[in-house]
Amino acid sequence: MRRFELDRYLRASKRLDLTGIDFDRVSEHPLSEAEIRCLTYMMDIERHTVIYLRDLLSTRAAKDPDVTAFLSMWVYEEFWHGEAIGAFLRAAGIDYPTARTAEIRAYADAGKALVNGLKMLAGKVIPEFVAVHMTWGAMNEISTLYGYRQMIARTQHPILIELLGRIIKDERRHFAFYYNQARARMEGNRRAQRLVRRALGSFWTPVGTGVRPQEETDYVVCRLFGDDDGLATTVEMEQEMSKLPGLGGMRLMRRARNRALKRMGVTSRRSRLPIAAFSA
Repeated sequence: MRRFELDRYLRASKRLDLTGIDFDRVSEHPLSEAEIRCLTYMMDIERHTVIYLRDLLSTRAAKDPDVTAFLSMWVYEEFWHGEAIGAFLRAAGIDYPTARTAEIRAYADAGKALVNGLKMLAGKVIPEFVAVHMTWGAMNEISTLYGYRQMIARTQHPILIELLGRIIKDERRHFAFYYNQARARMEGNRRAQRLVRRALGSFWTPVGTGVRPQEETDYVVCRLFGDDDGLATTVEMEQEMSKLPGLGGMRLMRRARNRALKRMGVTSRRSRLPIAAFSA
């Protein structure tokens, strides 16, 4: 990515603007148990993005100044996304003990498969390694972005819709950076394309895997992407990622969705409504 483009991203970085969001009125609109569970998962993942940053900065990606500059902005904004969701849940009467952070850190092996796998694959070739990280980040950001969109489509809570809409604006910017970086690093580089495809095929799992127990990840995947609308959204995400050089025909998101459905024992896909097992 050209320098002035990175500077534009960095200049736009700030804490999430909550001006005009009336948290005092959150409790006027009830949340379903499914919404609470999904929002709690999202809060946990956003608050603990630093886990990914910590592990990735122990790799050669840390030697790329543009990447490290962006990551510093990214982790700052993601943290405030988590804090905003936490404030929303507290306003709805749902609070969590401070010990929750220690509990989540105990599960925080989320980056290990990625980091260990990429260390094995990367060897001494820094450009190809960074291409893998940028593509991985794009996968995570597009699934997060569409996950918030699915939440908006499924809720009737006006304040939640407004809050998630603001978070989505940041997530779009994050996705654009990762995606454009990935494309620039893979264009005309067959070695990078092969490495990225191999790494994603071997190691990629939905964002949050490892930070929270597998059943929580599966629940959110099935809740947001388990029905026909969710499948169509999954295909849409894959089509966007398939535009990257060397990633044509990828089906990793459908694979993750199908595995989650299988683990949760869900077989029905023929409904435009949230799957009954996840609509509490």
